[in-house]
Amino acid sequence: MAKPLWIISYDISCPKRLRKVHKYCATFGWQMQKSLYLFAFSRSEREKACHQLTELINLQEDKLLCLPFNVLEGSFHHVPESPLILIHDDPRLEGFVY
Repeated sequence: MAKPLWIISYDISCPKRLRKVHKYCATFGWQMQKSLYLFAFSRSEREKACHQLTELINLQEDKLLCLPFNVLEGSFHHVPESPLILIHDDPRLEGFVY
């Protein structure tokens, strides 16, 4: 079954909490930028991940953003020209919807 993609981004004020959140995201997600990760989640997996991440942060000091990643008609992404082809071999993204 294909899983929808989710973007999770964070801004953590404490280095100790930052390391924990980064480790969690790096284990289960695909890093897009320094604190921006792409995840392939079923509904229950997303709920579990968001709960676990919320447990790792301080809700008064830190920021955590979880958004569905939908490619809409007319969307675009500008990147420098590169010989890289956007094909992955990351098993965590097996069967995702894009």
